[in-house]
Amino acid sequence: MSHSKNLLATGRIGGSHGVRGELKIRSFSGETDHFTRLEWVTLRKGGAAYEYAVEGVRLQGDKVLLKLEGIDNPETARRFSGYEIWVPRHMAAPRGEDEYYIGDLVGLKLIHNGREAATVQSVWDNGATAMLEVLTTENKSVMVPFHDHYVGEVRLAAGEIELLTLWILE
Repeated sequence: MSHSKNLLATGRIGGSHGVRGELKIRSFSGETDHFTRLEWVTLRKGGAAYEYAVEGVRLQGDKVLLKLEGIDNPETARRFSGYEIWVPRHMAAPRGEDEYYIGDLVGLKLIHNGREAATVQSVWDNGATAMLEVLTTENKSVMVPFHDHYVGEVRLAAGEIELLTLWILE
């Protein structure tokens, strides 16, 4: 999957809503206000990517209902279930002081006891926890749960993530 540093994944489509083809979105950050400012979005899943103009946004509690130009019925909307919503970085939810965007983790090195063990290739959100797809120094692709059992401090400026348990890469 190609990764653009100018786009960030901000949510996942959970299905369709109503008869007009609105998409139900779950925000990754829990923030929803930034969705109301979007003019266009990219829908991505695997290698597929589609760009759409935003026609309208409705907030319902922690859910976002997104109406995109050209998706006008529930059948079309349901085809995008499970797709991620990618938006221009400047349109994403603002970060707090110790926060970072999941997209910023791509390219970071996993460091265990001061030694490089792997590099983050992509990040997958399975709903329960984010998964880091990493390439080990032995050139092996492994999925590492982005969970405090396995990963420690994220040091964006240094370009690294602390890896707590090396066996997770086996």
